[in-house]
Amino acid sequence: MRNTLAIFIYIIGVFIGAAIISPIIWMGVFSDIPLLSFLNFLESHDDFHRYYNRCLMLLAISGLWILWRTTSIKSWGELGWVKPSGNGPIIVQGIFIGLASVTSIAVLSIIFEVREFRPDAQLATWITHLINTLLAALLVGTIEETIFRGMLFSLLKRDMDWRIAAMISAAIFSSVHFIDQRPSFTEISWTSGFTAFPEFIHDFANDPFWIAHFTNLVLAGFILAAVTQRTGNLYCAIGIHAGWIIAIKTNGFLTKPTNFDLLWGDNKTIDGWIATPLLTLILSYIIISGDKQSSQKFDTLD
Repeated sequence: MRNTLAIFIYIIGVFIGAAIISPIIWMGVFSDIPLLSFLNFLESHDDFHRYYNRCLMLLAISGLWILWRTTSIKSWGELGWVKPSGNGPIIVQGIFIGLASVTSIAVLSIIFEVREFRPDAQLATWITHLINTLLAALLVGTIEETIFRGMLFSLLKRDMDWRIAAMISAAIFSSVHFIDQRPSFTEISWTSGFTAFPEFIHDFANDPFWIAHFTNLVLAGFILAAVTQRTGNLYCAIGIHAGWIIAIKTNGFLTKPTNFDLLWGDNKTIDGWIATPLLTLILSYIIISGDKQSSQKFDTLD
């Protein structure tokens, strides 16, 4: 279980590092020290959660090199980053799966009058939405797939069956999405990264939708891991992830909820139980078809 232990140490190290560094960055931004004046452009961002979250992401990315070295990864190909030539159709297929799955939920919500269209947006607003959404889809899809499926899932399945590895990586993937509270702080000290962390944790007590949301994110993470296992690379998973982001953000841009319930969720498209059967169906298809494909290959070799 050497690789699993390395992942555990990596995760703990990233969170501790973010807790140490984020107050330092914050105080540097809001200090009057001339040497740190180049950080003044960040003064408009006075949300400490944002600083912690960005430090967490940067350390998670930079820490991959240490994890790479300690686990004897020999090439990017082991993480699913194979040569892109010939993988264009896989990316397109992934984007289509992501767009179609979430869009189907959005269409159903319109049909059942759970959501309604917003007033027509101006052209400038559309352009801003498209630029921000496409950038988020590209960056988040690539970064999160490299970390969760490329590194964590790939290392976990060295120590255990890939399905168990997929479930564990999916649970971690889902959990980090619940470090989402943005409390206000009157003062930030050197220890605020540690003392403030409990306040960043999702307000589960006042959120009746969190169980469905957590479950659906686990299923989504499992789908992405299963696709990575089946294709042997990250391209389809990145496409699906990007497609989901585009569809979710566009649904929020074009429509608004008319009411909230446990079936349809709050306002995140996949935080209601309506998404669970669809994600389960997609996951089942990927696993079953992948097993059949492996079985056919084995029969051919025999």
